[in-house]
Amino acid sequence: MVIYKMKTRIAPTPSGFLHVGNAVSFLITYCLAKSENGKLLLRIDDLDRERFRKEYLEDIFYALDWLGIQYDEGPSSLADFDKYWSQHHRLSLYDLALKSALEQGWVYACDCTRKDLMTSGNYPVYNGKCRDLKKSFHEKSAWRWRIKEDTSIHWVDLLNPNTTVNLSEQMGDFVVKQKNGLPSYQLGSYVDDLHFNITHIIRGADLLTSTAAQLYVATHWKSTDFQRIHFGHHPLITDKNGNKLSKSAGSESLKSLRETGKTPLTIIELARNSLGLPDEKIETTAELVQLCLAYKPFLNEKIRSI
Repeated sequence: MVIYKMKTRIAPTPSGFLHVGNAVSFLITYCLAKSENGKLLLRIDDLDRERFRKEYLEDIFYALDWLGIQYDEGPSSLADFDKYWSQHHRLSLYDLALKSALEQGWVYACDCTRKDLMTSGNYPVYNGKCRDLKKSFHEKSAWRWRIKEDTSIHWVDLLNPNTTVNLSEQMGDFVVKQKNGLPSYQLGSYVDDLHFNITHIIRGADLLTSTAAQLYVATHWKSTDFQRIHFGHHPLITDKNGNKLSKSAGSESLKSLRETGKTPLTIIELARNSLGLPDEKIETTAELVQLCLAYKPFLNEKIRSI
């Protein structure tokens, strides 16, 4: 029987065709798992059904195969995903968490529209408009988690050792239940990572505030299991204009690269650079893993202190 020292996950969303930035994050996560005898979960986040498409879901399986990433747990096909792995099978878990937050008085109802938010003067940081209005929790209201003023979250990051996020200034009171009744990314991801016993998470630098928000939630529930998770945030891959790559914005997709006969070589090199590994000639994901084994780019004292 294999005894795993840690467990990490790849958690794409089927809301568009995957792009180069997604692939780099997947490769870094895979390197962490393989170089530290870890278990890798494929968790597909499909709560956003408005943008969900079957072809986007298929693209995830094609992309992982093209990249040479082999995961240990998770759906093996579209049918397997629908039957066993969709987040919609875990709605009861999210509802329990939301009920607890409501009972503890940690959340409040918010009726602000997107137009209200965008014209508030500090978008996308929420300005707290509904915080003290004591609005009723009706079916079409969002739920926001109340953040204390000057709340800063600090952790020792796997890739950026001393990381601090001023959550009240950089995010504000964040949504945990959407107006459509479904949990937000922050709540769903938090619950799922606990449910699947995740110990290490690799994310892009754009999700620093999400990590801070989820750690803040964990302190309220006194969730030591979540607080023990080790996070690593890698630099973002940007386009030629310096903008963040986005599936919804139509950034160059892995699908187009595959269909034009490209190999993942350029993406593998981007992952190598993100990890600060030496400029050695590598051509495959397996060789990238070997380079990680040789040079240990992660903070090993944190990886091994489970």
